[in-house]
Amino acid sequence: MPALLYSLPDDVHARLLTLNLEEAHLLDAVHQGYVAFISCTENHPPVTRGVWSWGETVRALRDRLLPQGWTRSDNKNYSTVIHPSGRLAIAVATGDEGTGCPEVQPSTKSPKGSSTLDAVSINQQLNLFMAEASSPTLQQIEEQLDEKATWILLVHRSAAEVRCELSLPSSMGPGGFINGWQERILLRSIPLDDVVVEVEPSTGPEIHIDVLRRAAE
Repeated sequence: MPALLYSLPDDVHARLLTLNLEEAHLLDAVHQGYVAFISCTENHPPVTRGVWSWGETVRALRDRLLPQGWTRSDNKNYSTVIHPSGRLAIAVATGDEGTGCPEVQPSTKSPKGSSTLDAVSINQQLNLFMAEASSPTLQQIEEQLDEKATWILLVHRSAAEVRCELSLPSSMGPGGFINGWQERILLRSIPLDDVVVEVEPSTGPEIHIDVLRRAAE
């Protein structure tokens, strides 16, 4: 089944509001992750770019959302930020070239582990319950809603822009790649010409040089 797609600016804004989110906060996190990515040099170990970029995106997302009542979770080393209701979580992952493209079904760029598999399985259960439930009892609703839906902030870096989307995964392939989505909220792309890297001034110790007046001969 095709994912429910939000791509027009007004639709994206309205859907994000229902999740208590603002596009600007998500884009800021993606931007800071990209700055971390391009700040690495050839002297960094090869894995640094991806790990640092992912870490800075998660950090920036938490910086934006925690003051609004969201909480962070690193349960089982799966780093997310959780909605105040406890019913929604957001993780960060790198996507393939289909990310941010309405006509293409995206996938994660690399295979994911057991924590992502568990999260997607819960998403499937919640979706199935809502699709099949007819006049569910209050107890049934509370039991299902005790689990949280996990969304993915999916990010793809191309030569000209960074594309991203906030999407709700619904399936994973045998190789560990997320390959199906229940909803996709396409965010504005970030043109790379607009990315400015600010260089922080040195915070090292000041060097004081004592100048002695030369005695008169």
